[in-house]
Amino acid sequence: MDKKHQQNAGLLFAASFLSLTASRIIHSNGSNLIDFTQGMLTGIGIVGMVVTIIAFGRYQKRSQ
Repeated sequence: MDKKHQQNAGLLFAASFLSLTASRIIHSNGSNLIDFTQGMLTGIGIVGMVVTIIAFGRYQKRSQ
């Protein structure tokens, strides 16, 4: 895996992790809008993590 792909995978992983962290930090206090925002951030974080794992696996497979 070359440096550019490592940086892209690392940035995607960091953004996903920060999205998940932000969704866990926010307190909704019964607000529907904040509950929706938490759900979106959680979903984006999970999808980003899965895409990171898939992309990393593809790059590793191609490099062999």
